[in-house]
Amino acid sequence: MHSIRSKITALTIIAIITTVLCVLAVSFFTLKEKNDRESVEMMNLIAQDTKKSIVRYTESIEQSVEMAANIAYDRLDIIAMAESGLIGDDLKNARRTEEQVSKFDKYLTGYCKEIWEPFSSVASHTNGVEAYYFCISPEISKKRHGFYYSRVGRTGFHDMGPIDTSMLDEKDMEHNVWWFEPIKRGRPLWVGPYKDYFGEDRWIFSYVVPVYNGGSFIGVLGMDIPFETIISQVSSIKVYKTGFASLISEDYRILYHPDIKFGTELKDSALYEVQEVMEKQDSTEDDMIRYHTHGQVRQLSFCTFSNGTRIAVIAPEEEINAGWTNMVLNIIIAAVLIILLFTAIIRFIVTVITDPILQLADASRRFARGDYDVKLDYKGKDEIGILTMSFIKMRDQIKSYIADLNHRIYTDDLTGLPNIRYFFALAPEAKKKIKDNGGSPVMVYINLIGMKHFNRQYGYGEGNDLICALGEILKQKYGEERICRLNQDRFAAVTSEETVEGELQELFQEMQSANNGKTLPIHVGIYRYSLGDVNVDIACDNAKYSADQHRGTYNSAFYYFNESMQKQAEDARYIINHIDQALEEHWIKVYYQPIIFAASGGKSDEEALSRWIDPDKGMLPPDDFIPYLENAGVIYKLDLYVLDEALRKMNILKAAGEKVVPISVNLSRTDFDACDMVEEIRRRVDEAGIGHDMISIEITESIIGSDFDFMKKQVERFQKIGFPVWMDDFGSGYSTLDVLQDIHFDLIKLDMRFMQRFNESEDSRIIVTELIRMAIDLGVDTICEGVETGEEVGFLRNIGCTKFQGYYYGKPAPFEGLGKDTKD
Repeated sequence: MHSIRSKITALTIIAIITTVLCVLAVSFFTLKEKNDRESVEMMNLIAQDTKKSIVRYTESIEQSVEMAANIAYDRLDIIAMAESGLIGDDLKNARRTEEQVSKFDKYLTGYCKEIWEPFSSVASHTNGVEAYYFCISPEISKKRHGFYYSRVGRTGFHDMGPIDTSMLDEKDMEHNVWWFEPIKRGRPLWVGPYKDYFGEDRWIFSYVVPVYNGGSFIGVLGMDIPFETIISQVSSIKVYKTGFASLISEDYRILYHPDIKFGTELKDSALYEVQEVMEKQDSTEDDMIRYHTHGQVRQLSFCTFSNGTRIAVIAPEEEINAGWTNMVLNIIIAAVLIILLFTAIIRFIVTVITDPILQLADASRRFARGDYDVKLDYKGKDEIGILTMSFIKMRDQIKSYIADLNHRIYTDDLTGLPNIRYFFALAPEAKKKIKDNGGSPVMVYINLIGMKHFNRQYGYGEGNDLICALGEILKQKYGEERICRLNQDRFAAVTSEETVEGELQELFQEMQSANNGKTLPIHVGIYRYSLGDVNVDIACDNAKYSADQHRGTYNSAFYYFNESMQKQAEDARYIINHIDQALEEHWIKVYYQPIIFAASGGKSDEEALSRWIDPDKGMLPPDDFIPYLENAGVIYKLDLYVLDEALRKMNILKAAGEKVVPISVNLSRTDFDACDMVEEIRRRVDEAGIGHDMISIEITESIIGSDFDFMKKQVERFQKIGFPVWMDDFGSGYSTLDVLQDIHFDLIKLDMRFMQRFNESEDSRIIVTELIRMAIDLGVDTICEGVETGEEVGFLRNIGCTKFQGYYYGKPAPFEGLGKDTKD
């Protein structure tokens, strides 16, 4: 069987047979599952409907008995009981006079009659009642009191006389369960089935309510119904052909089953397999429960009454499955006929279509060798014609796809500009053209300022529109071969030094109206290749570095990279490249400067400060590494490291029984962009077992002003979970007072420049005095930084400054373990 015709025929027939078999398999299991689900639902429904019918019947009995019980409660004279010495727990040993006993017996006679009259009326209007009664406890009276009325034939209820409850035997639960079980459980309940107390050969159910008053057991009040009434509702159920229903008691005994004797334990019957299921759940729900009996598989569904009795609906599985079995058989017959018919048809069709397929096979071989201009001349309108046209379209699409793939590899998806990979290949050629034309090439780095906040305000869609608008302007200005989108909101371009400033001024002007006025300022860094013909990536880094030096400004401007920045750029690269190593190997040390109570002179807090002690460069002050970390967006690593070290110190002191004072830590604005800083600090402090009030958060005014609404929310989050928040460098910016109007800080730290100018003029003292007074009026504590002389201490104490910090009290020092650092 080597010909294509034979192969196609065989494969097609195999495919048809396989498909039919799969359909049959799916149909089989689908129909089986559907049949099983529907049978469970139907049998559950029968069980539930029967349960509802019986519950409606029993609820009418319950309502009648409880109505009579309420009357018994209401009409019982508690005063009469008290006068007769019947209030209390130990009625058996209560000492009562003959007069009390006689008087109470007389009362009981009238009381029982009062109960009988409404109870009789209720019983006569309640369907299915066999007997009703009210039996008085022998602990209340030695005489027989109460009543017992039983239905005799169709002539109504007959008085059977009061029952002597003192003669009831607890061992004879077959007759006396109606009396002892309610007393034992102390609540209304159904009891039974049990044999009629009056000895008739019949079984009954009773709903009995124990009557209590004043802590004393009075008696029981109840109604009987014949067990046959319940059985008749169950025995009449027919499921499929031979299915039926049965009743099972709470203690797993057969109450009704057409094939099993009454009272048989479930474990000793054909239903022993389902007892374990019934013990675990109250109803079948969606479960399929099967068991075997007499060589037959049966299916069972059940539900449970409130008293624990279960009604089970049972049917043979073969009757349940009869419908879907016939359906599957019909499907199989139809499938066989379809396979035979299609085999003949396929054989004929394959003969007709073989020749055009051979043409396509030859064209495919040529196409596989890379001949994308292969031609086909088959013009038929049939499937082969469609296949031929599809082949031609595929050929053309692949040619287009290859061209598009080359475009995508080198193009930014959002703006359509060259990406960084393509730009690094284009830039050297652009530089060469500028030099060939007598110009001096420069690398331009372009960055939108405030993009994250723009996205928060307008959404990422508007942010993308703004980036595209900037990309379009740059493309018009520089052309696609000299520009690229580096990433996010950053671009780079190669242009000439002679024209760069004019081009940038035009760019700033056009961006003011771009994106319908929803725009941002631009920072531009410029690297002159005359400083050194470095690689494209180094030129971009240098241009970026010059722009990043002015992150604090919020207006469009350009900045040249100069020789003085060279060392700064190298230092910045060193800091960024080594920050992880410095933290891991503890090159960075945490120093602690004390903060002193103005009133007592004792230590109130400490401020945690970082010092970089480099193995090669020696001691680096904060100004030599913190700005670089902030610009790179990794300052959060340092700030969290300082927090961890402060927590470690606290735990060392706490374990040694030494005094622990709160420690303040400083946060940067970019900390909040790197992670959820509030949650991160909370987690670390909680894991260390330190109280939130022991860590104070210092935030400068400039941080607040960078994104006021966002930072206000973060301050409130810190304070809500118990972290004090301090405003650092108070008075260093023009918007300080505006900030204080909207954000309540726990403490204000005055900028140290006030103390540096302390002796320059009286104006400095006046300003400090007014700032302290304002803080006092706002109810906020204050710290003054840079306190170095006793004169400054006296002045600040007199004007009401709360705390001091400065060299007068101590310089920042590392924690060297337990020693003088632990002392005030």
